[in-house]
Amino acid sequence: MFSSSTLTLLLILTFSSITFSCSSQLSFAQNITSSSLLPPGSFVKSFEQLVNQAHNLTQSYQNEVTKWRTHQFDNKTMISIINDYIPKYENLVNQSKTLQPPKQFQNATNVYTKSLESELQSNVHFKNYVSTNNSTENKLSSQFLQEAANHEFDAFKALAPSGIFAFVPGR
Repeated sequence: MFSSSTLTLLLILTFSSITFSCSSQLSFAQNITSSSLLPPGSFVKSFEQLVNQAHNLTQSYQNEVTKWRTHQFDNKTMISIINDYIPKYENLVNQSKTLQPPKQFQNATNVYTKSLESELQSNVHFKNYVSTNNSTENKLSSQFLQEAANHEFDAFKALAPSGIFAFVPGR
């Protein structure tokens, strides 16, 4: 059986690989972004920017967590780092909520917002875990992280049939 910290690390690594592979495989059809099929204000471009920002933030955050796990940071430093990232995740959630998707993308956008909210909650619980060494906080962090990955995957899957968004392996 895995220890709770090993389980958390495995979930973080799993989420990271899912997030990085899904985000890197979500592609936006080049010739459609200028098409008359899109509403003014180009939701597609705004959503693409949000996904890229979220991907970069997650990658950066996970790099910091890895440094903590390999004892390059102590708990106090990690807590400070998490405190720096929380407002960045809150900003992404707020950006996602202000998107004005066409009706056919509303559900996928809502699910993507849930993904960002779950990732934020995971980080809050992870901070609590680092602060207190409370295994319940560690479990909650892992659960929210898994939830975030599931929501992100579901959002991207819902967008794919539109033809505007496509999954491109190896991008």
